[in-house]
Amino acid sequence: MGLIWGSEEGYPHPGNFILVLCFALGSFLARFLLDRFVYKLRPKTNLLVGMFRSGQVGRAANDVGSGQQSCKSYMLCFCDTMISEPCAMRLLGYKTALMRTGAAKWSKILKCTESMWKLTYYASVEIWVLSIIKHEPWSLDTKQYFEGWPKQELKFFRIGTIILALHDASDVFLEAAKLFKYSEKELAASVCFGFFAISWLLLRLVYFPFWIIKSSSYDSIKALSWMDNFPTMLYYIFNMMLLTLLVFHIYWWKLIFVMILKQLGNRGKVGEDIRSDSEGEED
Repeated sequence: MGLIWGSEEGYPHPGNFILVLCFALGSFLARFLLDRFVYKLRPKTNLLVGMFRSGQVGRAANDVGSGQQSCKSYMLCFCDTMISEPCAMRLLGYKTALMRTGAAKWSKILKCTESMWKLTYYASVEIWVLSIIKHEPWSLDTKQYFEGWPKQELKFFRIGTIILALHDASDVFLEAAKLFKYSEKELAASVCFGFFAISWLLLRLVYFPFWIIKSSSYDSIKALSWMDNFPTMLYYIFNMMLLTLLVFHIYWWKLIFVMILKQLGNRGKVGEDIRSDSEGEED
């Protein structure tokens, strides 16, 4: 692959940002299409559900002289034949008839949909990044992260690629655990949460500070010693950002550890994510 910049001198070229824009627009389009056709309800379904919840079906039944229950049953069959249930409802085990039971289940469907999108995004990016770096000799050698900087291969800097891979790995397990928790599959949720906690500890609290931050603060000086004007300001800003991120990791690990203790005291069942707002759901 070519150099990250558009010329041998290392100067940036506007054409290098086309991929960034395509990725951003592609992510937005993918989210819209998945929400519209896969994750959530379609407009006709929302219309029928609104009729159920507002009581319009019952009033229509009285108007035509038929029973309310028979009219609801007819509309329910019509709803089932017109469209298929979205992924969120199939995962949660909700049938069309249960969609009128209240706002609690609607809230759960929306949260399940959000986790579905996050899992799709994190898993896709993680697979893409790993497919790029698996053939690169520098991927496991931290001393090579800054060699040749800023004229490095690939479409983004080496150390940024590794940081992205480290963080998305944990997020994949987290969103999978949430989905299993929403669908009341406790064993699968516990297994995924266990992988999430282990990956967080190893990748963000061990590998990140002792390999990544060490490389950015120590190895980078050696690798860039050839430069006449060492980017001192950029060096301190970048490392300060990484250290700040590490502080957040330590704080979040404290919350994760509290969840682990609760899980052990709850016979292995995963509790609610205390890093998020209260679920506000009814059983």
